[in-house]
Amino acid sequence: MPVRPPLFLDACVRGAVADGLLHRGWDAVRTVDLHGEGAKDPHLFEHAASLARVFVTNDGPLHHVALQWLRAGRAFRMVYWSKNDDQRYTVGQILDAFDELAALPGDPFRYPIYYLKPRA
Repeated sequence: MPVRPPLFLDACVRGAVADGLLHRGWDAVRTVDLHGEGAKDPHLFEHAASLARVFVTNDGPLHHVALQWLRAGRAFRMVYWSKNDDQRYTVGQILDAFDELAALPGDPFRYPIYYLKPRA
């Protein structure tokens, strides 16, 4: 059975990706719905971790926050892909990559950072 933990979607995640994840049965909330526009990255990251949600982003500065947390030994989970990848892949390819991640054996979300790599 696929592992689908609750997701916390950064504002930079395309709306069509957010809609597609919800349509495919993922429990996903968007940062802009909870915090509005312009919320600070560390606050968003802290909130996602406190809710035990996987932070989903393609924002480089948030990736740096995650690396700081990793070095500090703080617990979190994140799915990340670069802005360049976001430009190269279709919404369907990104959604398929999430479904493929969830279908991996064991708990693919056990690692703090998962680097999403959609298939071309």
